[in-house]
Amino acid sequence: MGETRFEGELDVGADVVPFPFRAGPEGNGGDLQNRVGWVRGEEEEERTYVVAVVEWKRHCSCYFCRTQAGIGGGDCLVSRVLERHNGRYWSPQRSSSRRWRSKWSESSRIRFRAQRFLTSFWPRNIGSCRSRLLSLMRLLNTKTLKLAEFYADIPLYAILSHTWEKEEVTFQDIQNLETARLKAGFAKVSNACARARNYDFEWIWIDSCCINKESSAELSEAINSMYQYYEDAAVCYVYLCDVSIEFHPRNLKSTFKDSRWFKRGWTLQELLAPDHVVFLDKDWVRIGTRWTLRDVVSAITSIPVEVFEGWDINTYSVAQRMSWAASRETTRAEDQAYSLMGIFGVSMPPIYGEGGAKAFMRLQQEIIKISDDQSIFAWVAASSERNEHRGLLAKSPYEFRMSGEVKASESDCIGDRSSYSFGNNGLHIHLPLESIGGDDLFLASLLCQSERDGSFLSFALRKTSRHQYARCHPDQLVFRPTLQPALNNIQELTVREIPVTRRSRSYVSVDLFESLMYHVDLLPSAQHFICTNSQSWHVIHSPNLSRVSVRLQRPIFDCKLTYKTQVTEEAFTIHLWRGGFPCYVLQLGDQPLKWPPLIDESSPDDGTVVCSNSGAISVHSEVTSDRSARRFEIGVIDRDSLEINFWTQTLRPPRSGFIVPSMYYGPSEMIPLVGVYPFDFYQKTFQDMAYIPMSPTDDPFRILTYGRPGTPSFHVAIGLLGPSCETYWTEVMGDGESVEQLYQSYLNRSRADKLGQLGQTSTWSDSLYVGSLIASVQERSSLRLGTHLLRLEWIWGP
Repeated sequence: MGETRFEGELDVGADVVPFPFRAGPEGNGGDLQNRVGWVRGEEEEERTYVVAVVEWKRHCSCYFCRTQAGIGGGDCLVSRVLERHNGRYWSPQRSSSRRWRSKWSESSRIRFRAQRFLTSFWPRNIGSCRSRLLSLMRLLNTKTLKLAEFYADIPLYAILSHTWEKEEVTFQDIQNLETARLKAGFAKVSNACARARNYDFEWIWIDSCCINKESSAELSEAINSMYQYYEDAAVCYVYLCDVSIEFHPRNLKSTFKDSRWFKRGWTLQELLAPDHVVFLDKDWVRIGTRWTLRDVVSAITSIPVEVFEGWDINTYSVAQRMSWAASRETTRAEDQAYSLMGIFGVSMPPIYGEGGAKAFMRLQQEIIKISDDQSIFAWVAASSERNEHRGLLAKSPYEFRMSGEVKASESDCIGDRSSYSFGNNGLHIHLPLESIGGDDLFLASLLCQSERDGSFLSFALRKTSRHQYARCHPDQLVFRPTLQPALNNIQELTVREIPVTRRSRSYVSVDLFESLMYHVDLLPSAQHFICTNSQSWHVIHSPNLSRVSVRLQRPIFDCKLTYKTQVTEEAFTIHLWRGGFPCYVLQLGDQPLKWPPLIDESSPDDGTVVCSNSGAISVHSEVTSDRSARRFEIGVIDRDSLEINFWTQTLRPPRSGFIVPSMYYGPSEMIPLVGVYPFDFYQKTFQDMAYIPMSPTDDPFRILTYGRPGTPSFHVAIGLLGPSCETYWTEVMGDGESVEQLYQSYLNRSRADKLGQLGQTSTWSDSLYVGSLIASVQERSSLRLGTHLLRLEWIWGP
């Protein structure tokens, strides 16, 4: 890059932030505390290196490798990297004598020669944007189970997602395999490596043993980089230690939906970030992929199925993304905020001990710095806080549990007034206000709409002083049909910065004219089939009869492989071709494919199942470490298996449902909701309420049971009728019959079209107490899950 003159700072060119050099009285950088500066040098004139410092106390810490260099200490990573790339630095000697200063000043021109690679990774903002190239990443070798450190040219790797159990293998344990083998968690590490090794991955990342959690600096970096780790991985293996493949995940008997993995905070980004996700059961048997089970995963997590079909999560509002974490838990309260940083593309230092509410407040403040989406204020507090005064920020993700339908705000209509910021006296924001009761109570409208009906959301503000307000009734967000009257006279203009989109390093597109190899393997259940294709230039038969390989070299080139059984002559054909990504079609028989169907690039995953006379043929693909190859595995599901139907079903979220109390305040005690019959995948239970989804056409009613486990107190039936749910009803009764008997009786009445005779209010008299339980249903008037609301109220008296 040529020579540059030293005049107070070392200018390394336009591509790099200027590098300040300042020395203390002793010439050892004593005034560099919390600054970027020089650490150390060598006495040899031709071997002096400049490194960056983030901390100066008794010794210096290298910014690149975080090793404690000391004053004039041993070699560090930067030295080795620069030597390898012919980089040379001239920097001041570490000596504190006058010779040091004179030597530095008499050199009016400082030679600085480095390769372009160095300027490309130097961060423009050291405080918030540290480059991955010289950021430490440890990977575990799948063969030797030895850790290796990478700072540049990180190889393709698999990654493990799991929930922590007892005796996990730590970074310290894995240094000694004999010690590691004594821990219960070693089996998990070993099996994860075996799985990755089976698909040709040399490296895997496992959080328990690849992060040195004894180093607070390394832990902080890992927390901020976690989303990127999973996004960059070639494939993510999700190990579900509490799930068995005995039942298909769409079967309500399956434990898949109840897995602890779906309830943990950190696993949300581990579900969203990777390109490819494979679910494995407790015995490391493949359950399916995020693509094949996208409807089930959507039902369990309340994340729209489109997210798993390739939609960018940044197209969803802040409130919607927050709602995905509403029901998740973390061991440390602060992790509820830290685990969401990658999903919102922000960074902040973790401060364990600050508390969950404060950490979540900091997270929201970081989001506000890069987004003017007002949906961040579209939260609903618990009903127990209805009389409290609050600010505009939520305390936890739980308060976004109702916000899954809140769209991003349309800020263009108010121009530059959409921006808001924090000051030392609160949040400064422009909001349309409407007086609703006296001089101090107002209705403030957000620019956010509901996806269901387009209604705008508003909340109540109380004036506390001349210019300050507090949010009151924080347990409500009210619907308004339009905001147009309040916005007619606002005409502003603003220019927004185009955000830098994040792109995964692991994404490597396949050249249309590059050779692409398919490996088609028959699983043990399908090895009674034999490939009938004769030898040709693009079909390669392996000595292993269960594998056939196909090499495709031209785009839109169709090759078919036909398999038949020798006994029944049953046949199926898999058609392989290529566009910008691998494609295939599975069909019964051996007929040619007229033309490849149109396939969206966002769904190149597996999961094809075709029913046959003997059962069902299934195909799924596995990601391997070779980007120019794809492995397909074909299996057969026996006709007598009860799981066949679940392979071909698709869950669809109902548009209607009830919010019901999860706790009823009875005459003498609180009575919890203990059962809902029949169960639904989309059913959710929160601290103070439960969401009961319902479709008026498919399954128009539910039976709720309140009481103690094993001793029900009463049942409440709720239902919807009509294509637009225009009829809704409820009926409350004692515990004389079982829920199965009650359900059957309502089913019979439904078939006889008699449910419409039931009303929106029902009363049940308790013989033990002098009073009655009144159940009533109504349409929602504020932000709620579903469309209707059930209320239970006890009235004393005969």
